[in-house]
Amino acid sequence: MEVAQTPIRFLTESERLFADKEAVVCKDVRLTYRQFGKRVRQMAGALAALGVGRGDRVAYLGLNCHRLVELYYAVPGLGAILSPLNVRLTQPELEFILGDLGARVLITDATLAPLAARLEPTLRGQVICLDQGQVPANWLDYETLLAATKPLAELGAGIDESDVAEIFYTSGTTGRPKGVMLTHRNLYQHALGVAISLPVQPEEIQLVGTVPLFHVNGWGAPHYIVAMGATQVVTARFEPSEFFRLVKAEHVTLAMMVPSMLAALLSGSGEHQGDLTSLQHILIGGAPPPPTLIRAARRDLGVRCTVGYGLSETSPVLTIANVKPDLMHLPAEAQDELRARTGIPMVGVEVRVMDAQGREVPWDDESIGEIWARADSISPGYWNRPAETQEVFVDGWFHTGDMAVVNKEGYLQIVDRKKDIIISGGENISSVEVENALYSHPAVFEAAVVAIPDEKWGEVPYAFVALKPEATASAEELLTHLRTQIAGFKIPKSIEFRTELPKTGTGKVMKQELRRPFWPGR
Repeated sequence: MEVAQTPIRFLTESERLFADKEAVVCKDVRLTYRQFGKRVRQMAGALAALGVGRGDRVAYLGLNCHRLVELYYAVPGLGAILSPLNVRLTQPELEFILGDLGARVLITDATLAPLAARLEPTLRGQVICLDQGQVPANWLDYETLLAATKPLAELGAGIDESDVAEIFYTSGTTGRPKGVMLTHRNLYQHALGVAISLPVQPEEIQLVGTVPLFHVNGWGAPHYIVAMGATQVVTARFEPSEFFRLVKAEHVTLAMMVPSMLAALLSGSGEHQGDLTSLQHILIGGAPPPPTLIRAARRDLGVRCTVGYGLSETSPVLTIANVKPDLMHLPAEAQDELRARTGIPMVGVEVRVMDAQGREVPWDDESIGEIWARADSISPGYWNRPAETQEVFVDGWFHTGDMAVVNKEGYLQIVDRKKDIIISGGENISSVEVENALYSHPAVFEAAVVAIPDEKWGEVPYAFVALKPEATASAEELLTHLRTQIAGFKIPKSIEFRTELPKTGTGKVMKQELRRPFWPGR
C-alpha cells in the first residue's frame, strides 16, 4: 500500500489521538489539538472561498504567531503553497520576492500593515490582516474569516506528495533571493528524521519562535511537534527575560536557538538559574558555536546543547551532533567537543564530504572537501530558476557549498564556505547583494564584502571600497545610502577605503586576502 507522504497526515492523526491535549500555546491563546485542527480547517475553507486552489501561493509577512502555525497546515492542506517572508527585509527586497512568487494572498499583522499596504500593488489578490484596527477597508480580518467559515470537510484531498507545499526565499550568490521549493514528501520525511534523531516525545513541550518561523521551515518544528502530538509554545521573538518566563510558566523541555541567543542566556544565568528546571535540551543552529559555549550551558544552566546543521534546501536539518552510544563513556568535556561539531547525519540522510575530483575525503579531521547530501527531505530545486537548480543538484546529490573536515568517528566540522555567504546571527547575507548596493552609489568604483568575526553574531559583513578617481564619499555617507537599499542586518559593520582591491591574474578580487587579517590562524 502507498499513501501520499504529506504533513497533513500528522495533523489528522493527532486530532484523533490527542484531541484534548494542548497543541499550541501563544500568549493568552491555548488550543487543544481538536481546537487547533478546527481552526486549520476553517482557514483552509476561508482561503478556498477566496479562490485559493492547488498551486496558488499564499505569503505571510508577520511575527511568530499561532496563526502562522495554523497556516503551515491550512495552506498546503488545500494543495496551495505557503511562503513565509522575512520581516527584516526592505520594501524593494519584498517587492522582488512577491513578484517572483506571484502571490495570490498576503497575510500580515498590524505592526507590518503600513509596509504591507505599500506591497499590495505587487499582489494578484487579497490582503488578510491578523489584527483588527486601522487597516485599509478592502482588507479582510483573519479571525472574522474564521468565525464566518465552516471547517473544510477534507483536508489534503487529492494531494500528490511531489506537490510543492512551501517556498522559502534564501540569499544566493547572485545577490537575488532564490525561492527554495519544499514538497509534501520533503516536509514529511524531514519531520520523521528530526523526531527520531533528537528524539522528540509526545510529552515534549517545545518553545518555538526563538528562531523565526519564517526562517528555513521553522527548523521543522511545526511539523515534527504535531507529528508526535507534542506541544509548541510560540513566542513572537527571542527575549532572554521572556525566554526564562515561558520556560518556567509552561514547563518547556526543548528549545532551539542560534549561538548568540545562548550567549545572551548565559550572561543572565545567575539571576535566572532556577527558571530552567524543566529545560532538558537546546538545539543550536545557524552558525558554529565554540565548544566553550556548549560547556558553559551544561555547567551554568544545567542544559544539554547539541548543534544541528542544515540549509533552506534541506528542510533544513541534515546533521545533528548527538554523542554516539559508544562514545558516551567519554568525559563530559570531550562530549561537549562532539556536541559542538557540525555533527553526524540524522536518520534518513546521507552526507559525504568530497574533494574537487569528486572523491570522498579521508576521515582524518584535516582533509577538506565540500559537503554533499541526498535525502527525501531535500528540495527538488529553486522556484523559476532551472539553471541555478542544475548548478547545485548534480547526479542525485545536493552540493551545499560548505567546506568541512570529518574526524575518525564520522563527525563533520565546517571549516569554510565555498559560497561567499555571510551567516550573521543565523541569517544568510549575500556578499554580492551588499556589494551591488554599494555599487549603486555614484562614487564607488570597486567594492568587496567579506565576513569578519563578531562576538555576538558569530560573523558580520565588512566592506572594502575603492572610490572613483576624484570622487569623494565618507563611510557614513555610504552606510546611509545602504540603509535605503538593503535590510539593516545586512549593513556592514564598517567600511574600509582602499586605493585599489587585490586581484588575481584574471582580475577577480581576492577576498581571501581581505579576510585573512581578521581570521588569524583560521
